Formats: sequence, structure tokens, C-alpha cells
Amino acid sequence: DGWDGKKDAGQLRIHLDGGGDELPPGVKPKFVDVDALGGTLVLFKSDKIPHEVLDTNSERFALVGWYNRAVTASDIGNLGDGGTGDIVRVGMLAVALALVTVGVANIMG
Repeated sequence: DGWDGKKDAGQLRIHLDGGGDELPPGVKPKFVDVDALGGTLVLFKSDKIPHEVLDTNSERFALVGWYNRAVTASDIGNLGDGGTGDIVRVGMLAVALALVTVGVANIMG
């Protein structure tokens, strides 16, 4: 609460023009800025869409996750292969599922 996008900055900038460092003379950059507001969920293929996070002027907390490939049935089956890391893996999967569920529920209204 209380985050002011203009004053606090920190937007996610999604480049629509390829995100190159330099554009031809006379060409204006094309991008969309997403304000860093609580409850915002942004999903996109980060390896395909050029993007950056702009500098912030205030302290904030952000949770970011990357899914590099599709989850397979064997991935889920491997969660219970034994060892102390399994409880952490299951816990992280549960947290990720909860965050995505809450984010989607907030978007849907």
C-alpha cells in the first residue's frame, strides 16, 4: 500500500521493439511499463520478451520466479525420492502454487 509509481518508480518495462540498445535515428522506442503495485502478477516468457526493471526510489519487496521448462509427471513423481531436500522442494512447489493461485484470483476480481 502507498506505492506511487511516478514517485517510487521500479516499473517492469516490457520492450515491444525488440529491446535493442540502439534504434535507428528518428525511431521512438516502444514499451509498456507495469507499475510495481502489490498484488500484481505478470507472466511472460522472459527468454523471448526483452524486459528490464527500472530503478526504484523506495524500498520494496518483490518475489520473482523462473520456470525454465514445463513440469512433467516424472518431476512430480521425483519429489518423494527421499532425502532432506524433498521437504524443501515440496514446500517451494506449494508456495509457488499458492502465489500463482492468489495472483490469478486477484486478477479475476
